[in-house]
Amino acid sequence: MGGKLLRVMTIGIIGMFCHVKAVHAASIPSSDIHYNSLAPSPFILGVMIVGGCIIITLSYVSWKKYKGEKPGNKSLRKNDKSVD
Repeated sequence: MGGKLLRVMTIGIIGMFCHVKAVHAASIPSSDIHYNSLAPSPFILGVMIVGGCIIITLSYVSWKKYKGEKPGNKSLRKNDKSVD
């Protein structure tokens, strides 16, 4: 499951940067320029991507810890010699 999520996230990040179209400022009259106030800045996008990766990672780790600490797994953990 982790590999599939990583693959989807990588494709999404690459897809964000591949659709950029170069437009020369001299070819557009200033009266035709409209600014989208809803478009986030690159800094905000970076914060959202990094924060999202951190949240996803912490959620996954805490879910695995929760699943590993179930009452039925106590006997397995008691006999486990891999961790001192």
